[in-house]
Amino acid sequence: MNHSDSRRGAVLAFRLAMAGLLSVAPLCADTHLLVVAGVGGEEAYTERFHLWSTRVADAAVAAGLRPENVVYLGERKDIDPERIGARATGENVLAEIAALAERSSPGDDVWIVLFGHGSGAAGPPRFNLPGRDLVAAEYAAALEQLPDRRVVFINASSASGGFVGPLSKEGRVVITATKSGGQSNESLFGGFLAEAFDGAAGDANKDGRTSALEAFEFAQREIERYYRQTGLLRTENALLDDDGDGLGSPEPAGLEASEATDGRLASLVYLAQEAEPSTLTAEARELTERRAGIQRRIDELRLQRETLDEEVYLSELQELMVELALVDRELEGEAAADDVEPEP
Repeated sequence: MNHSDSRRGAVLAFRLAMAGLLSVAPLCADTHLLVVAGVGGEEAYTERFHLWSTRVADAAVAAGLRPENVVYLGERKDIDPERIGARATGENVLAEIAALAERSSPGDDVWIVLFGHGSGAAGPPRFNLPGRDLVAAEYAAALEQLPDRRVVFINASSASGGFVGPLSKEGRVVITATKSGGQSNESLFGGFLAEAFDGAAGDANKDGRTSALEAFEFAQREIERYYRQTGLLRTENALLDDDGDGLGSPEPAGLEASEATDGRLASLVYLAQEAEPSTLTAEARELTERRAGIQRRIDELRLQRETLDEEVYLSELQELMVELALVDRELEGEAAADDVEPEP
């Protein structure tokens, strides 16, 4: 087999692999959010975790998520009956993850965010809930119900670092407020994380949406600033893992890193949903969905660059960019047609 045949074979094999990957992803994926506020222990903590939870839930709806795609389980339903769907018991949390598997579709993004206290220095890592706590292994087992979804799991509790190993998996973003179960002091990471999603605070590149990586980096900067200004000994060191190695990184590099590392997938997942303008024609709506699908394919391709032959990667990227440009040209034509006023 000559070099040309080998290259054609590699291109064909890659396209078949991409076809298998993309067959489960709709052109325009949906985003779902589950927020869980655990046991506060004291009224001040209960109020704080509720504030953080509602801040993230409200920010998600403001960013385009349908209200029915946002679920909030709280310590006590009477704190906010309008917003809290049910108590955050272990049974309800597991039931809601199972419900997420039913509501979501392959290719969707699923976010699960925990605010509260945790433990892990003695015994398996756990998140404190009303009644029976759930340990990391139980969350990991529950997430297996969400295959072919991009999952972002954030445990913003104290002593949450022990969740990284059990939950780490390719195609999944895991964020913890601490680097180990031994960091059991009060954690402030969750508050800064909520701030990152609320408004434009965490939107580093100012594209109108906040990625998981941007939110993590914002919270890390604010944590560092807080401890530097107060002169207190830092008692929490957050981690992000999205390469499936179960280690996590305090300084993920993002998509532009020269080699595969933490932060690449997190830079592509947003707690947002592109709104569909009601004024779009059926043709423009279809083109917009096609464009979103092509962009997602480009993102998936860029994630796989280190595992591909460079010629294969560049060839596939060129084809996708041409396809994107053609769709953009059609969209411009639709917009121009809409701007033409009908003759009287």
